[in-house]
Amino acid sequence: MKKLIIIAILVVIGWYGNQLYQKNQFPILQTQDTNFQSSSMTKCIAQDGKVYYGKISEDIDCDRIEKVKGSVQIISSNQFKYESTPEESSSFQESSPKKSSSRYSCTGKQHCSQMSSCEEAKFYIKNCPNTKMDGDHDGIPCERQICGHW
Repeated sequence: MKKLIIIAILVVIGWYGNQLYQKNQFPILQTQDTNFQSSSMTKCIAQDGKVYYGKISEDIDCDRIEKVKGSVQIISSNQFKYESTPEESSSFQESSPKKSSSRYSCTGKQHCSQMSSCEEAKFYIKNCPNTKMDGDHDGIPCERQICGHW
C-alpha cells in the first residue's frame, strides 16, 4: 500500500512538472530570454503614431494596446541604411511584393541555398518579403555562399 501511495505522489509531481515545462514556467529552465519572450508582452500604439513594446510607462498615452503573439526582435535604428525615396517607403506598408520587370519573381525562396546566382539573391533581398539572406544587414546577401568576398 505504501508503494502505491508513493507511486501516485510521483505521478502527480511528474504531471505538474510537465505542465510547468509546457507553459515555459519551469523555474529551473527559466532564463532571461524566456522571460523576455513571454506571452505577456504588449504593444502600445501611441496617439502620435509611435509603437512601444514591453512594459509601457505611465506617461505614454496609448491609443491602442495589443498583446504580442510570438516573439519580437528589436533592432536599433542605427543598424538600418535608409536610401529609399518616399515612394519606396510607402510601398513598405504593402503586404504584396514589388512588381518588377526582372527575369526573377518572388516565389517564396528565403535562403541562400535556394538561389541560383548572386544576381537572383540581390533581386530577392531588394524586392521580396521574408528573406533570410543578409544576416549582418549590410545589403549584400549570401556573403558566405555565392556573393562572397573571401
